[in-house]
Amino acid sequence: MKKLSFIALFFVLLLSACSGTDVDQADQLEEPESSETETTEEETPSEETPSEDTEEEAEPSEEEQTEEAPVEEEPSKEEAPTEEEPEVEEEDQSEEAAAEEPTEEEQPEETKDEEDKVSSASDDSEETEEAGSSAGLKAYMPKGPMTKTFTQNEDYKVKHEVVDVNDRFVQQIVTFGDMVTLQILEFTEGRIAVVYQESNPEDTSSQLESFEAHETIDVLVDATGGSANFQILDEAQTTATPYGEFDNVFVVQRTSDSKVTSMYHYAPDYGLIREKVEDKGDNGYTMTSELTEIQE
Repeated sequence: MKKLSFIALFFVLLLSACSGTDVDQADQLEEPESSETETTEEETPSEETPSEDTEEEAEPSEEEQTEEAPVEEEPSKEEAPTEEEPEVEEEDQSEEAAAEEPTEEEQPEETKDEEDKVSSASDDSEETEEAGSSAGLKAYMPKGPMTKTFTQNEDYKVKHEVVDVNDRFVQQIVTFGDMVTLQILEFTEGRIAVVYQESNPEDTSSQLESFEAHETIDVLVDATGGSANFQILDEAQTTATPYGEFDNVFVVQRTSDSKVTSMYHYAPDYGLIREKVEDKGDNGYTMTSELTEIQE
């Protein structure tokens, strides 16, 4: 009996020990579950906090939308230039009209030739006027050797034979009846003067290659304004002579004394073309010399 009771007590203790271990294991199993629940409970607030953040983020987005609302109006301002489309259409129409106009290649050749002639003539006249204004009285020098014949008072013939011309001097032989005179004229911007003169010369060939002016024998024209004896009457007169009509003629009047006046007409490239001398003294007279012929 004692053995049976001892064995029963041993089993009871064994069973109690086994039940204690099971309880410990159950507790251990329950602890992770509780920790998991705790973690889930802790995680849920964290999930809720982002929602708050999203709400906070959502609010600025609404503010951004309100701030960005004026930006949407800018395209409407930029679209305003669409009202200027008619101007573009007008430009297109003008371009079409210009395209319809005949080009230079389509114009007739005769029209082109006439336009070229007119433009070249106007250019030549402008060049002549510019040259005359810049060169002064040098523009009225004879352009080269030539023989000019004048008629005095419709009775007498006077010849001016231009022998040679350079950029400053003109050498000429003046023949009046039996009188022959060699003259060298000096042309400057403001003056025309006789700087050499010889009556009945033996040699009438050109002397300009080595010629130097040493004295002034007679001043024919002074346009500098330094002499009261000369008065410019016109600088672009159209003068008619028996030989023909000349444009841009320089007209100057010279007073030798209170009774004798001389009027000279100088044409570009030809020099003297007309002269009139009037003496109002007791034995007064009037002499007119006009160009009647030119031989070049």
